[in-house]
Amino acid sequence: MGLAMLLGLGFLYWASRTQAPVLPAGVTKEIRQMVLVGRSVSVTLYSPAKDERAPLVVVAHGFTRAKRYMAGWGADLAGQGFLVAVPTQPALADHVLNGQVLAALVEALREKRRVALMGFSMGGLTTLLAAKRTSVDAWVGLDPVDMDGSGMKAAAALHVPCAILRAEPEAWNLHGNALALAAVMPELWLSLKVRGATHLDAESPTDLLGQIACGFVEPEQQALFKRYAIAFLKMTLLGDLEERGVIQGVMQVDGLTEVELKMPKD
Repeated sequence: MGLAMLLGLGFLYWASRTQAPVLPAGVTKEIRQMVLVGRSVSVTLYSPAKDERAPLVVVAHGFTRAKRYMAGWGADLAGQGFLVAVPTQPALADHVLNGQVLAALVEALREKRRVALMGFSMGGLTTLLAAKRTSVDAWVGLDPVDMDGSGMKAAAALHVPCAILRAEPEAWNLHGNALALAAVMPELWLSLKVRGATHLDAESPTDLLGQIACGFVEPEQQALFKRYAIAFLKMTLLGDLEERGVIQGVMQVDGLTEVELKMPKD
């Protein structure tokens, strides 16, 4: 009995490990312990090679996860010229508290920068709640999940450019309930589903344990999440015309389905 328990714990430890991403050239990483809304929060900052008031992107992880599960997003976004903050949200299921912490993190790091909030799964909900408390310039949901219905009200009041990138409907994304968020967003510029994607294709990096539960990650689908999330952020925060062309041509891309494009023409 004791040996079986030890083996089980050993497997859980091994299967929940993640691999730290390789940082792009010039990108630096710094871990800070910050007090936000009275909570001590661990935040990893990924700084681009050239800052010069680079736009800030705050990235939120999913339910039962931690900042290490979004480290790949931090590295990749910083490699594209953004200052990226990836915190471990302090509460397991207190979404209001997590939203308050994310909003406070934005205020602590803003420094006259343009700002976007981006969240995966539960992080999609908590970033929406954060956007009620602090001004941002864009929001991106990575297969976001409105776990308690509060995201609907926040989404309906969010008047900034928004993008939702979805996986196939399944139990882990509450059967694709991000579609309900998309339906009420007044400035939803982009909504698309990655064909054949599982919930964890929007996470980077992920672990074996999560994939056993939610389905195995495919590099091609994961790359599509990153390609269009980054293009949207570069378009909205940096005014990148080339990336605007990428978004405008999204309907011709193989591997994407149920694409809705509402971005302004000018």
